[in-house]
Order: sequence, then structure tokens, then C-alpha cells
Amino acid sequence: MTLNAPAMRNLREVIHSQAIQPTFQPVVRLEDGVVKAYEALARFDKAHFPNPADAFAAALAAGVGVDLELLALERAFAYLDEMPAEAWLSANLSVEALLDPRVHTTLLEHCERGIAVELTEHTQVHDYPTLVKVTEELRAAGILIAVDDAGAGFASLSHILQLRPDIIKLDITLTRGVDTDPVRMALARSLVGFAKDIGAMLIAEGIETVAEHEKLQALGVTLGQGYFMARPGPLPDRAEITATGLPAGEIFVSRRTDR
Repeated sequence: MTLNAPAMRNLREVIHSQAIQPTFQPVVRLEDGVVKAYEALARFDKAHFPNPADAFAAALAAGVGVDLELLALERAFAYLDEMPAEAWLSANLSVEALLDPRVHTTLLEHCERGIAVELTEHTQVHDYPTLVKVTEELRAAGILIAVDDAGAGFASLSHILQLRPDIIKLDITLTRGVDTDPVRMALARSLVGFAKDIGAMLIAEGIETVAEHEKLQALGVTLGQGYFMARPGPLPDRAEITATGLPAGEIFVSRRTDR
């Protein structure tokens, strides 16, 4: 990717002014909608980068990809005090970022706050022993390790085999249409059994219809996220949560069928 002058200018402005606004999408228990976690997603001013993926791609091309990921992580962690009790906060990081000492230190500084790292893959991993050493240190400190996009390609399966994650996230390409496709059903069912055998949680991403929701639950998937349950948005007000009479962390979200 070659950056033009406006994209480079926008990137510099974002990093200099820390112009990232986190938004949060709940991960819910499919049987009753109880929120168990929130995934932090970075959003940028529309004038800078309407598509968040473009911002990270631009940063990678400019050689400041890890800097932008670290900024997004710090902005997400600024909301830890607003997180409901018993719900963890999940943040996305590339392998390159996870191996960066600054990112590693930031994660360990917040290790007692209930956090998870979702490992994304943009480049091939050439040194799994080093990556495993880092993830084991984070796990020993109490940080959950998640592999994102399971089933989407070879990289995610390699991560699972090497890292033995606490969380496996079923890719949206497998969730989409799982209620009508026997192959997707079979793969989801297999991953349910695999996750159970290794003691990992399985989360289905991108649930958008009642049929997908019901089929995944029938297949044994217990956790999920997607527009059917809730769009990304601000964290709920803790005072309002307490006023409902529900225990902290036991927050029900409205199921939605709109996009």
C-alpha cells in the first residue's frame, strides 16, 4: 500500500491528537443474552478514516502500525473503570504489536483488570517459540489469550495449535449462513468439541439472524456476538445497570434484526 499525502497527513493527525474513540460490542451468552465480555473496537473521525481498517493499513504501510495499535489499546483501557464487574474487556492486537515491549508492558500494567488479547494475523509468524513465551507470561499474569478468525485460514489454526488459547473466536465466514449450510454446521460442531477438549471458550462472531443464533446454540456454541444481539456502541452506564437489580455483569441486551 502506497500512502498519498492526505492519508499520511490524516495518520499523523490521528496519532498526534490521539484521535481514536473506542466503541464496544458485547459478547453474550446465547441462551439468555447475559453479557460476558466487551470487545473494544477503534473508531476514527470520518474525515480522517471512515473505515477503521484503512487507518491500520495506512499505519502499517508507514511503519507505525504498532504505534497506532498501542494508542488504540491505551484508549480502550481508559474505559476499564466503566466496565461492568464480571465482564472482561477484549482488545485486538497483531503478533507484531504483542511482541513489542511497550505493548507488553501496557498489558501487564492492567493484568488484574479482567482483560483478553485477541490475536489477529496480518503477516506470517516466523518465531512461534518467542510468541508462545510472551503469551504464556501474559496468561500467567491473568490475561486471557484469544485466537481470532478461527476457521478463516491456515494462520488461525496454526495459532490455535501453537498457543493453546483460552478463547477461540469462530470466524464470521463460518457463522454466516450456518443455519442452512451443512458444511458450516459440521465445522462449527467440530470446533465446539475441540474447544471443549482443550478447555477453551468458543465465541461465534457475526451473528446477524435469529436462525443463525438458534442453530449455533443447538450446535453447542454458548457465546456469541453480532448485530442480532447488539451493535458496537458505548458501554452501558453502571448506575443504570445497578438500578435494574441485575448483578453487575449480568446485563441483558436487546436482540436486534436490523443492520
